[in-house]
Amino acid sequence: MKKIKLILLALILLGSCKNFDFGDINKPPVGSTEPSPKDLLAGGILNFFNNSGRDYFTKPTFYVQWLHQNLYTSEMRYADQPIDWSPWFVQVLSNFQTNIDYIDANRDSNDIKALGDPDNQIAINKIMKAYIFKFITDIYGDIPFSEALDQNNHFPKYDNQIEIYHDIIDMLKEARDQLDPNAGELTLGVRGDVVYGRNFDQWDNDPNLGDTYKANQILQWKKLANSLILHTALQLSKADPSYAQNEFQAALNDPAGVIEDLNDEAWIEFVMDNRAWRNPFSRLRRSDYYLTKELTDHLQGNPHGLGSNSPTYNHTPDARESIISTGGAGKPYDDITECDQEAQISTLIWNPTAPLPFFTAAWTYLDRAEAAALGWTTENFDDMLTNAITASYNSLSAHYGNDISGSAATYAAARVADVNDASYGGGGLNLQQRQLLVVGEEKWIAYFPMGFEEWAQWRRMNVPELTPISSAINSHGQIPRRYRYPSSEQTFNGEHWQQAVNDLDPQEDNNEARIPWDQ
Repeated sequence: MKKIKLILLALILLGSCKNFDFGDINKPPVGSTEPSPKDLLAGGILNFFNNSGRDYFTKPTFYVQWLHQNLYTSEMRYADQPIDWSPWFVQVLSNFQTNIDYIDANRDSNDIKALGDPDNQIAINKIMKAYIFKFITDIYGDIPFSEALDQNNHFPKYDNQIEIYHDIIDMLKEARDQLDPNAGELTLGVRGDVVYGRNFDQWDNDPNLGDTYKANQILQWKKLANSLILHTALQLSKADPSYAQNEFQAALNDPAGVIEDLNDEAWIEFVMDNRAWRNPFSRLRRSDYYLTKELTDHLQGNPHGLGSNSPTYNHTPDARESIISTGGAGKPYDDITECDQEAQISTLIWNPTAPLPFFTAAWTYLDRAEAAALGWTTENFDDMLTNAITASYNSLSAHYGNDISGSAATYAAARVADVNDASYGGGGLNLQQRQLLVVGEEKWIAYFPMGFEEWAQWRRMNVPELTPISSAINSHGQIPRRYRYPSSEQTFNGEHWQQAVNDLDPQEDNNEARIPWDQ
C-alpha cells in the first residue's frame, strides 16, 4: 500500500506542473531542422519507384498474366487481403506536399532560389503529387485526397474517384502552366529532379550547356504533364466521356506539346553503388518468377486459338521478345505446378542497374491512337499506331542495349493490316472495335514491365481477353479489379471507409469489386 501511495503522490506532483522546459534536449546536435527541398523531391521520386515486393510491385504482373509465380502461388491465385497504402503516402506524397508548402512560404529566400525557380520547383512537386494520387486511386477506388495530407487530420474523408480525377487533371494543368523555362536567377534548372535533371555536374561545368539543359528540363516536365493529362482523361472514357474528351483535346493542343520523342521520355535510372536504390526486380528472388505462356505465345506470333495460350489475335513475331524474355515458352498461367525451364524476364530488364519507364512516347502515341478510334480527335489511327510501335522499339533499343529498331516497320505494318482486316479478332468486329482491340493488345506489351500501369488499362479496356485462373482463392474466382483498403481504415476511420465502399460495385471491400471508372 505504501508503494501505491508513493506512485500516486508522484503522479499528483507531476500533474501539478504546468510546463516543463527541456531546453535543447530534443534538438539534434548536428544537421538542419529545416526541410531540404531538393532532397525531399529526389527522395519522394526514388521512394516511389524503389518500391518492391508483391503488394507494391509484382501483384499486377500476375493479374495481367505477364508473370507466373513459382512455388508460392497465392498472389497469382488472387489472394484477397487488406493492403497497406502508407508506402505511397509516407515519404512520397508527404515529401511533395511538404515541399510545396515550404517553398511557397520561403520563395524569397536565396537558399530556395539556389535550388531553382520557386514556381518551377513547386510545379514539379505538383506533377509528381498528381501522378501518385492517380496511381493510388486506380488501385483502391475512392481514397483520402483533399484531406489526405493534412497532418492534423487523422480521420480524412474519402473523395469520390471521379472527382479526384477532375482535381488531378486540374493539378496537372496548373503545374504545367506554372512551369517557366526562362525563370531562375541563381541556378540552372531545378535541383533534386532525378527524372529530367540528372546531369547537374555537367551543367555546372559548362554554363552554356547548363542554360540549354535548364530550358529542356522544364519543357520536358511540361510535356510530361500534358501526356499525363491525356492518360488520365482516357481512364474516364467510360465514366465521364464528354469531360474526358474535352480535357484530352485541350492537352493535346497545348503549345507545350506532349512526349513524342525518345529524348523527352521519362525513365527512372538505378545506381549500382547504392544497394537501396536498384531495379526492384533485382531485389526479388529470380527463381520465384517466370513469364507466362500467354505472353510468350503472343510475342512469338502464335494467335489465340487451338494450341496457343495467347489471349490476343496477333500472328506476327514481335522482336521485343528478345528484350523482354530469355527465350522459349513460358508457363501456362493456369498451371501452378513448379516451373523449371520456362522463359523468364531477360537479364536486360532483371538487372540492378536496368532502368524502368516512367512515361514513354509509345504510351502517349497509344493513348492518341485510342482517342482517334473513339472519335475524340481527327488524328489518323494508323499513323498513331505505327508511331507507337516504332517509338516502343526505339525506346527499348536505347535503354536496354539490344537494337531491335530495324524490325519496327515490319511489325507495325502487320499490326495496321490486322486493324484493317475484317476477320481479325475472330470476325464480326467493326473497324472501331478492331482498332480498340489492337490498341489494347499493343498496350499489353508496350507497358511491360510496369504492372500497375497495364492493370489499369486492362481493367478499363478489357483487352486482352484474359481467362481467370481455375484455382483462384478469392470469393468469386475473378481477376482482381482493385486492392482492399488497409484494415486500419475500417477500424479507425470506419464512417469514411463505409462511404467509399458504397461507391464500389458490388458494395463490398474485396479485390473483385469494381471502382467507379471501372463500372
